[in-house]
Parts: sequence; structure tokens; C-alpha cells
Amino acid sequence: MVLPEQRVRRVVLALPVEKGDGSKYGRGLDEIARLPANLRHGTAFAAPTFTESPWVVNHAVRADCQQEDHLVRVVVPTVLAMLGAGARPLVHLLGFSKGGFAALNLLTRHPDLFGVASVWDASLLAYRPRHPQLVEVAGSAARLDEYDVRQNLRRHADALRGARRIALGGVGTLGADWIAGRRLLQRLDVPHDAYRDAPAEHRWDGAWIGPAIERILALEAALLPADVREGRSGRVKG
Repeated sequence: MVLPEQRVRRVVLALPVEKGDGSKYGRGLDEIARLPANLRHGTAFAAPTFTESPWVVNHAVRADCQQEDHLVRVVVPTVLAMLGAGARPLVHLLGFSKGGFAALNLLTRHPDLFGVASVWDASLLAYRPRHPQLVEVAGSAARLDEYDVRQNLRRHADALRGARRIALGGVGTLGADWIAGRRLLQRLDVPHDAYRDAPAEHRWDGAWIGPAIERILALEAALLPADVREGRSGRVKG
């Protein structure tokens, strides 16, 4: 984890793109630790890991590959417990590539648990064959349909229309996905922040992480009532 010196006001989960402790695409927490202090103020950053390719789906039959359940039922409660019994921060999602795919799926499927999904160069927003790794960790055609990110945005659009909770950034190598994702959100009338002014290599890179976190902070400010932003108890709008 990367912890702030100040009181924790929010948690950002940096979703992985490689299984285990892989670093072919860089290390998210290392890049985050190098960001300007104002982008890390009051924020605890955590990076979950998975033993299989991290699309964050539950395998159809394998009890040892229930990635979504592990994140929701183990990772999030553990991170919040580490922050202390009195902590009630919002939990946001940050990711690129398959991590962006996972972030959007998690937000649609758990809108009461997660606040904002800020993604860059997200996968499978444009139509193309599912990645073999995704097919493997899903385990069945029915489970693949359950985690079709475009279908989940359609299925859960009503829950996302009350507030602006998605930041769709680009562009690295997946320009077609950014275009398709933007068009889909517009057709669904789901409020979102779309931008393409953060080009970078398709890896963990401060060039896109910084703007993505800026969007998290801006969307959170609009999402929370003033009394919560000032540190008092309250409820998220939506």
C-alpha cells in the first residue's frame, strides 16, 4: 500500500494487468508513489494481486479462481480494516487494459461499494474476440456473458445515471475501445468524463496515472455532499 501522511479520505484500488507480482507492464504503486504530493493527499492506494490472469471474474466452476468475490469480500474489507475502525472512505477504482475492463465491470456490478472508476486504455469496449486469458478464467460461455463489460454497462445503466462516476481516458494502443466506450456511454445517457489528452505507453506510467487520479478527485468532489468532503458523516449522492 501507499499511505498518505494525512488522514485517509479515500482508497484507490490500482487493479493489476498481470498475475502475481508481474512487472512487464511496470509497477502501479511505484509510479503512484512518484506522483506529485497533491495527487496523493489523503489517499491510500492499494494493489490487489491474483494468481491467475486478473480479469477479476469468478470462474464458472473453480472454487480457487473466484477473483471478483476475493476482491469484494476479502481485499476491500481488509484494506478498510487496516485503516482503522472509524475510517469510512470511499473506495475508487483505477486501471488500464484488462484492469480498466475490470474497473468498469466492478462499478456496474457493485455501485454501492465503489465510488468512481477511472480507466485508461481499457480493454474490450470495442467488439473483438474475447482474450484467451479471459476465456480461461471465466470457464464457460455463460460466465463470459455475465462479465461482458459492454452488456454490464447496458444492464446497469440506470444505477449510473444519477451521478458522474466514470472517467474514460486514452489513448495508448486501444483507441478503438475508447471510441466505442465513449459512444456507448453517450447512447446510454450515462454521465461520464471522457478525455484523450493523456497519451502514454500501454503500461503503468505517470503520464496517464496523474490525469486519471485528477479525474477521481474531481468526480469524488461532485459525488460527495459538502459535509462529507469536510470530514463529517453523510451519504454519497446518486
